[in-house]
Amino acid sequence: MITTKIKFRYIKNKLKDSTQNIEILYDKINSLINNYNNLKSENLEIKNKIDLLKNQNEKLVEDLRNSKLNYQSLRIGKFLESDGKKYVKKRIDKMIQDLDFCISNLSS
Repeated sequence: MITTKIKFRYIKNKLKDSTQNIEILYDKINSLINNYNNLKSENLEIKNKIDLLKNQNEKLVEDLRNSKLNYQSLRIGKFLESDGKKYVKKRIDKMIQDLDFCISNLSS
């Protein structure tokens, strides 16, 4: 009978501890879930920012490409406006030769 009382007290004490442990575990799980949800929303915000910045970057790259083309067109226009028409013709012939050379190298 005495051993039964001791075992019962031991079990009762363990049950008390287990209830506290369960509450602590429950609180920690809730905390982890809250942290997870916060990180998930923060991650989504960061992904949206990345997408926005990628779009802005692509637009800037396209603007730069267009500006380079405009600059080249302007240079060619200025070049063609010069007084030395023979010089311009020689330069154009040289450019065509260079292009032909590049095309022939690419073909082989």
